[in-house]
Amino acid sequence: MNEDVRFGLDKKVRLLGPLPLDSGAKLAPVDLAYETYGKLNADASNAILICHALTGDQYVASTHPITGKDGWWMRMVGPGKPIDTERHFIICANVIGSCLGSSGPATINPATETPWGMDFPVLTIADMVRAQALLLDHLGVERLHAVVGGSMGGMQAVSWAALYPDRVKSAVIIASAARHSAQNIAFHEVGRQAIMADPRWRGGAYYADDDPPSSGLAVARMAAHITYLSEEGLTEKFGRRLQDRDAKTFGFDADFQVESYLRHQGISFVDRFDA
Repeated sequence: MNEDVRFGLDKKVRLLGPLPLDSGAKLAPVDLAYETYGKLNADASNAILICHALTGDQYVASTHPITGKDGWWMRMVGPGKPIDTERHFIICANVIGSCLGSSGPATINPATETPWGMDFPVLTIADMVRAQALLLDHLGVERLHAVVGGSMGGMQAVSWAALYPDRVKSAVIIASAARHSAQNIAFHEVGRQAIMADPRWRGGAYYADDDPPSSGLAVARMAAHITYLSEEGLTEKFGRRLQDRDAKTFGFDADFQVESYLRHQGISFVDRFDA
């Protein structure tokens, strides 16, 4: 199927599935929210799939509807840019399990007509990739010119090459790995426990009250963000410099720039993401 689309046109498709998951469960239906840029050529050979990181979304090169900010990779994707929308048809889908339109804990479970919540199945990177493959089938793309991703997106790119080698001409994997280390797993557990320790967690059943565990989520984001910079990087960026003051307060304010930075990251994160 050829598609001639406007630059950055919001799209969403419901695929009946069911989608087999690594856990043994099956997900149906499968909702996928995605953005496309450029035009698919006659033989569908110019498609590039961009896979987003854990905190990313489908708005790779268009204005984000929640924050109003530019897409997270505007400098890379667009007319005449490294990923050239005048030459290629770009697809970026919100991964399943996320909260920007694709099937996830906040979407409606058709069996109960209420949000999935903790009944939503635990997913793997491979599950996300299999869902993307269903989307490409829907769009009529049999083989990708390239799959590109960084961090968790890079893990998806690795999985694409492993699961569908005949459907991928090339893979661009940035700042990523094939699997998590013990330390990665440990930091994720700290984040989960921070969320679940928030009194507003309520076993994940907080949707009806519209009162999410934002404090726990903010702390989880702060802990995770420390892992995105090395100790050397944090020292170079912040050192022991104070934040908007000449002396320490000897209290629990954010005296240091690095403390203020982490608080900002935590607070801004809860505006976009569901715990």
